[in-house]
Amino acid sequence: MAIDFSLAELVALSVESFFFGIYVVLFASSLRVLFNKRKTNPGTTPLLALAGVFGALITWHVLTDAVRIVYAFKLDQVPLGPDLYYANVASALSVIKTALYLVITILFDAFILYRCFIVWDRNVVVILLPFLVFLADIGTGIASVQGLSGLTKGDSVFIAKQERITKAFLSSTVVVNGLCTLLIAYRLWTRQGTMRDSRKAFGLTREIAIMAESGVIYSVTALLIIATFTAKSNSFNVFLDMASAVIGIAFSLIIIRIGGDASQATHISMQGMGQPLPEENRSVAGSMVKEPLPQSEAHAAV
Repeated sequence: MAIDFSLAELVALSVESFFFGIYVVLFASSLRVLFNKRKTNPGTTPLLALAGVFGALITWHVLTDAVRIVYAFKLDQVPLGPDLYYANVASALSVIKTALYLVITILFDAFILYRCFIVWDRNVVVILLPFLVFLADIGTGIASVQGLSGLTKGDSVFIAKQERITKAFLSSTVVVNGLCTLLIAYRLWTRQGTMRDSRKAFGLTREIAIMAESGVIYSVTALLIIATFTAKSNSFNVFLDMASAVIGIAFSLIIIRIGGDASQATHISMQGMGQPLPEENRSVAGSMVKEPLPQSEAHAAV
């Protein structure tokens, strides 16, 4: 049974709010990690700025969806009022919402691409293919917003031209994330094989797992958007609206789990409770200070 547009939007806002709540908690934690890192590494300032931009854009996206709900159901005195409101996909708020999602997605793709570039020691040849797909990502994203704003009242996002552009954008962002995640994982895996220190090797294994998880989190969401959009189901709005918060979650997890030092966190928490740090943690923490990672891994870990 087909789901009504208005019902899909109600469900979408509920799901988006749930993921936004998770994101807010992780966002606060990632800021704490970045501020702590900034004391010893000023190079984290761009990441701190990017985290702030993500926070502002994702919050704006949620607020836009909330305002649209209010406007839609203010028309409930008119038969099919909410459905008529949401049917106008070229409205200002609809275009703004879509533009916000596209900007958030492109920023995340750029972040993943840059991490890949750093991990591969700034090797331009390696990231050439993902970069070309990223350019297609930007181009199709801009074309998608322009096409949406050019639709007339009553037009559907499923019309042939708009459908092709939207699928092209979604496909390109999945490819960028997939390629970069695989390249980063492969690079760290090969580095791991050359390391004699088991602690460093374990650290890289952890990074591989984190990058794979973060890449999968967003890629699965994007694939669900593509699948429901291809099926011309209004339920695609549910996955589309939650995608911005999911991107924020993936970004924050990378910062927290790679940028945060587990042994340092243990030290801080135990000192705060007036307890001495266990001997094994002191030895691990000391070894991490004495034996820094190679430059590419150090950059990747922030």
